[in-house]
Amino acid sequence: MKILKIMNVAAFYFGALGLFGLAAVLIWKTSSHTRAGGSPYERRRARRVTGQILLVPAALLLGLGVLSQFYSSRVPMAAPSPPENSADQQQSASVTPSPDRAPLLPKSSLPGSSTLVRDSSLPTPPDPVTAALMEAVRLQGQNKLDEALAKVNAVIQSAPKNANAFSLRGNIYAERKLWDQAGQDYRSALQLDGGNIQAKFNLAEIDFVYKKYDDARPVFIGLTKDPTMGDLANYKVFLCDLLAGHESVAAAELDAFNQVGSNASYYFANVAWSIYHQKTEDARSWLGSARRIYAPNKFGLYAASLRDLGYLPLPPPPASGP
Repeated sequence: MKILKIMNVAAFYFGALGLFGLAAVLIWKTSSHTRAGGSPYERRRARRVTGQILLVPAALLLGLGVLSQFYSSRVPMAAPSPPENSADQQQSASVTPSPDRAPLLPKSSLPGSSTLVRDSSLPTPPDPVTAALMEAVRLQGQNKLDEALAKVNAVIQSAPKNANAFSLRGNIYAERKLWDQAGQDYRSALQLDGGNIQAKFNLAEIDFVYKKYDDARPVFIGLTKDPTMGDLANYKVFLCDLLAGHESVAAAELDAFNQVGSNASYYFANVAWSIYHQKTEDARSWLGSARRIYAPNKFGLYAASLRDLGYLPLPPPPASGP
């Protein structure tokens, strides 16, 4: 807008200068012949009159240019309105999630006896239902399971179609080793939200706890492509094959982990393989490496299955000689 105003003012000035220049040329070229007679005289006189007439629009253009510049400096320019798809406008247009479909819950520590997983994203600020579930997660992390369960039950009463509430209550039941109640809640969560990855994983984990490895394995395989759960699911598939007696399949899977040579599954699969084959010191070395590399929450998530199986903690190393 400012550039357009400058261009308009410049057009007035250049137009005025052009007309002044043309008028000056016509008047100057004919001024020395004003006393001559005949038709040349008449033509020169007509040109001189034309030059004098041109002075009038030139003066008008100059005056308009001055006035336009004066008013443009007095009137402030309006601030440009943001585009319709600006980030601020998109943020203001976002709606608060409905209580019957609350966002995912944050991860928490896993003090229970299963490899249960927690959801990870939340809106800011959360809606009342999500706030209550967050409080339940906090209480669960403090091992105040009765209070956490009361919070979740209240949410389920007010929002009976909230899949996250059922999934969280299943986690609380699982920490109490009430596997049947936990499984029922995970199934309810999946009926409400068929894409609930955490509920799928935890249902398979219950089969794993009951040593139904062949039942748990297909579910874990279906989660191996998930960007957040894939590595853990691959590790669980390996454990299912190893513990179900499919040792040749487990060996091939271990070779695949070793070829990659990274990820938590690489370390913990070697821990499990070493313990299974009674190579305790090898297991201790792999476990020490994993403990140095991974944060306690992640370490505990992968180690939980080995702890449930009685593989961990490892027996102390043999005493050294005198």
